Amino acid sequence: MKKLGWILVSVLLLVAQTSCSSAGDSGKVELTYWPAAHPVEVKFAKDVVKEWNRKHPDIQVKVEPLPASRSTEEVLLTSIAGGTTPDLTSNINPGALSQFVEAGGMYAIDKIDGAMKTISERTPKDTVESFKSKDGHLYQIPWKGNPVMVIYNKKHFKEAGLDPENPDIGTYSKFLKAADKLTRDKNGDGKTDVWAMNPNVEQTWWQRFFDFYPWYLAAKEGETLLKGNQAAFDNPEAVETIRFFKKVFDEGYAPKSTFKENLLAKGKVSMTITGPFALADLEKQAPDTEFGVVPVPVPDDMEGNQVITYGDPKNIGIFKSTEHPKETWEFAKFLISKKNDLKFLKETQQIPFRKDLEKDEEARSFFEENPLLRRFAEQAPYTRATDDSPKLTEAMEALSLEYQKSAVLGKKSPEKAIKDAEKKVNEILKRQ
Repeated sequence: MKKLGWILVSVLLLVAQTSCSSAGDSGKVELTYWPAAHPVEVKFAKDVVKEWNRKHPDIQVKVEPLPASRSTEEVLLTSIAGGTTPDLTSNINPGALSQFVEAGGMYAIDKIDGAMKTISERTPKDTVESFKSKDGHLYQIPWKGNPVMVIYNKKHFKEAGLDPENPDIGTYSKFLKAADKLTRDKNGDGKTDVWAMNPNVEQTWWQRFFDFYPWYLAAKEGETLLKGNQAAFDNPEAVETIRFFKKVFDEGYAPKSTFKENLLAKGKVSMTITGPFALADLEKQAPDTEFGVVPVPVPDDMEGNQVITYGDPKNIGIFKSTEHPKETWEFAKFLISKKNDLKFLKETQQIPFRKDLEKDEEARSFFEENPLLRRFAEQAPYTRATDDSPKLTEAMEALSLEYQKSAVLGKKSPEKAIKDAEKKVNEILKRQ
């Protein structure tokens, strides 16, 4: 009820900003498209829409970046509740999709003539199947994945006596040993000048997709947090994951505060946990710094295993409120064309869900010029999304709170934090 109340109040704030599809006096179809609010994605969206509008005078698309809020999920739930959804968005989190379906907001893509054929020709079969909902329908068009890995500063590694080209940090103990060497007081004033890494200290639920969750997936060889409608993460791997980050904060390998600046670009940390979308900003802010990319570490007894990480996927959704599903699909199909997939790869440095991308001549030459991005593309097949649950946000909020209490604040043991988190998540999942 509290969440519903928040949604209803927030609707009033969004109504003035949003608009749905229409057919103007001239008879032309007008569609609204919400891309993610990230500047590079907004630019890509505007470029694609400009070309589309030029070629399709009878179907005109308007770009409106996602309205600001704590998260995309809150914005979309709010707009569904208030009937103010656009025709489509390209920022659907697969793990939150069932919330939107349950709220009656999503259009089943497989009901559109020819849609599944186009999607299947572009996207690996396993990827398509993984994004189908429990009712068998496909409510999201697979679009992009961004494997979470560790980007590191090669100069820092060399200064710390670590191999900058092939760093041996693939297990917890080796990673922490390197972190101890990388954390330094360079001017002798008794204060840390360079931290080893900077996992986020905030409780915000989605921040756990860039620390706890990829570590957990790697340790569990791809097993996610839920089984059916029940939490299944009270296990040694989850405990050791929190213990790892608790060690990072306890030993001062990471700051216990947040910074607005990019600490990796500024040379204030040696490693950061992120996806390929971070590369463009690093190139802009630190053009003369050489970086490397490695997978997230695994427990010591898993050394040599193929690492599975969080894929941070975002997909395209068509909303049930659209008055023009066929025309909206036609624009979505244009958005995921080979030409625009390659454009998206180059302009945003993110990985589209396209078959044999690395074998495409144009993409291959681009990867040769951008070897760091190639490392992310190589990791892309070995990723997982989150569990698709209408209670995903609440469940992750509960887990994130316990993670913060233990790893960051040191107020609970890792064992107690995981046990309490699973109990709270199960209580959430049982609620109607």
